[in-house]
Amino acid sequence: MPKRFDNNYQVHFLTFSCYKRLRLFVNDNLCHLFAEHLGLARTRRKFKLYAFVIMPDHVHLLLQPAIDDSINKVLLSLKKSFSYEALRFISNDYPELFNRLKLSQAGHEIRRFWQAGGGYDRNIYNTETLRKAIDYIHLNPVRIGLVKNLIDWRWASTRFWILNINEPLKMNIPEVF
Repeated sequence: MPKRFDNNYQVHFLTFSCYKRLRLFVNDNLCHLFAEHLGLARTRRKFKLYAFVIMPDHVHLLLQPAIDDSINKVLLSLKKSFSYEALRFISNDYPELFNRLKLSQAGHEIRRFWQAGGGYDRNIYNTETLRKAIDYIHLNPVRIGLVKNLIDWRWASTRFWILNINEPLKMNIPEVF
């Protein structure tokens, strides 16, 4: 497990990638499933979610764990439960893609949804950096040409911040805003 700086109640900018950077978020069903699991993990772990985006091959989150929790526990709660359902979905609907997720570990054949390792984790220390992180997250689909307009990417918190629409998830508003 990577070293994380779980300072009490610190905001974290997290990025984690799909296995081998494959474009595993192949349709709206998987994106919806991830958003659903993100909401469930937030309820279980009681973290504050400020921004997110689901990209074809990775996810960005901006969140603040509960005072008595850790990023490792939050990520385990989210990624493990989602992976199980996502792999089942991919095996049924995209068998060729499912075969690409195979690897051998300790003599056993397993499948992965997420790239091994902790991904990218950066603590956010001030309001300006927080705003820049939110902008970076929301511009991701535009930057790579998935959409031309920020609000057209359905799998991000952009519509909450621009139009006050709580779909697919309602965001928390940082106290510094």
